Amino acid sequence: MTNDPLIRPAPEQIEERPRAAASRLLLGGPVALVTTMHRGKANVMPVAWHMPVSANPSLVAIAVEQSRYTADLIRHSQEFALNFPTRPLLHHVQYLAALHGDRVDKIEATQLETFGPDHITAPLLSACCAWIECEVVEAFPLGDHVLFVGNVMSVRVDPASFDEQWLLGPEETRPLHYLGTNRYSVLGRALEARIPGPSEAPESVLRDRLAEELELTTDAREKREERLDALKREVEHGRALDITGLELEVSPEQILDLSRGHVIGE
Repeated sequence: MTNDPLIRPAPEQIEERPRAAASRLLLGGPVALVTTMHRGKANVMPVAWHMPVSANPSLVAIAVEQSRYTADLIRHSQEFALNFPTRPLLHHVQYLAALHGDRVDKIEATQLETFGPDHITAPLLSACCAWIECEVVEAFPLGDHVLFVGNVMSVRVDPASFDEQWLLGPEETRPLHYLGTNRYSVLGRALEARIPGPSEAPESVLRDRLAEELELTTDAREKREERLDALKREVEHGRALDITGLELEVSPEQILDLSRGHVIGE
């Protein structure tokens, strides 16, 4: 096999996708609810296209479709806030995406509680776990969206959810992450990467680490299979099943015949 990357063929499992899929591949970060205010009218809209663009000064950017009511409010007010919702607001987030702010008072319609900002006029949403207030410093029309760059004026967090990094506490304290369409997720577990020492060859360390991970994955898979077998035996006796802590990629009903048993736990 040649080592020239321009000659080597792509792996067989790779599939071609439309160019529009590029934006969906970049999804997965925490959802933000953008709140805005102009001339006494407040609005809120979910956004998944957001990113940091500078550490010093602290700047963040959001991409909003140019035809959106939120884009108009930001153009006029030159400010916006990012509110990061948690698991209990899952259905609110999806519902807010379907409403039109120029026709409906979204905050009133969803009965979301708000509190006062520090530096801007847009309200902040109480049921969230982190808040960023921004003043617009640049706006770039790009295709069918406009990229608003905001100077960060204030950052506040719920320490149950964030402490220098997102925390993996109770599920209701974790931020929502957008996967696409109406599918979301929450953070599951943290993985710690090993940092090679000054005298260690990176390729050797990475090779050993990969071998360790594969071994751990195989061991975890075998333990899960053992527990599933035990659960199947419990079903045969009509007993209640506790699947707490058992990581499944599908619902229990797809794996276990529950006609004679009952599942408890998440």
